[in-house]
Amino acid sequence: MHPLIVALALVAAAPATVHAQTAEPDPVAGVRSLLARGAGATTEFYGSASTDLTRRVLMSNGKSNIIGSGTKLSGTGKIKLGRAGVIASEHIRKLSIDNKHLVVDEAVKDPYFADLLRTVGTLRTVSVGGWQYQLAPGAKTWVRTGRASGGGAAYGDQFINVLEPATLRKLLSTKPRKTVNPWVKDNTTGRRQQIYTLTGTITLKELYRVSPSFREAAGTSDPGTSEVTWTYMYDDRGWPYRIFWGFDTDQRPGARGLGDGRMPEARTGTQYRNWDRPMTIKAPAATPGRGLAVDELADVLSAPERRE
Repeated sequence: MHPLIVALALVAAAPATVHAQTAEPDPVAGVRSLLARGAGATTEFYGSASTDLTRRVLMSNGKSNIIGSGTKLSGTGKIKLGRAGVIASEHIRKLSIDNKHLVVDEAVKDPYFADLLRTVGTLRTVSVGGWQYQLAPGAKTWVRTGRASGGGAAYGDQFINVLEPATLRKLLSTKPRKTVNPWVKDNTTGRRQQIYTLTGTITLKELYRVSPSFREAAGTSDPGTSEVTWTYMYDDRGWPYRIFWGFDTDQRPGARGLGDGRMPEARTGTQYRNWDRPMTIKAPAATPGRGLAVDELADVLSAPERRE
């Protein structure tokens, strides 16, 4: 598990402490202040997803073992805000597949896994000016793939967009568990800060109803009723610091994996930094064309039913 994901889990479990001389920030007001001034931020994101593909193999010692396949992703990016939300985003995403041969074999009969294989490597995406641009792994030229919101490049692996005030208010309305952490210095920015952590759950159906960016990413009007766990961390100004979501059928007996059972476990964490820095995102030189059919975790939600 990547250190960012571990940190999220550890902080969520940390005991609550209070800094007596600081008023508790309002996270919705904090986001609204960033929207009002057109702020921007840099991002780091890490995630993983397991598949339901398994195989029994014979080991060198004569014993058998069951192996599985899953994906790991990581990347960096930046976002630019406007009064209505994220107006531009840019991400560089790296994807790898463990035991890739299991996916290769399944791809013969399942188009979702065939398309997933095409995303292995480094994928670059930009959403700006109402258009989405993509530089596929191994490609040398950018393609303008179609219309998209400004957050199109940023919210697909990350299901939860806390920069939508309505979405953030919905999370807060679920009565999440809260912890308040001691004042510490951020090792990257050097800023001394206090982090507030909220942890709760929300169903994909509820998220779809309230979040425009999730509706865009899901690509279907029926994302299912699966419940995901989320952890939101914001600083003493009420500004976003980290957001994490996770789904695991092992924690929910009887639950079916995402995408007709293809994905029994998935998680993504996104770190926001440098809200004080000016941020500019420009469209690359590109030609119109078709983008990858599977270029984010949310694409599994609209995957076709599996053939036997």
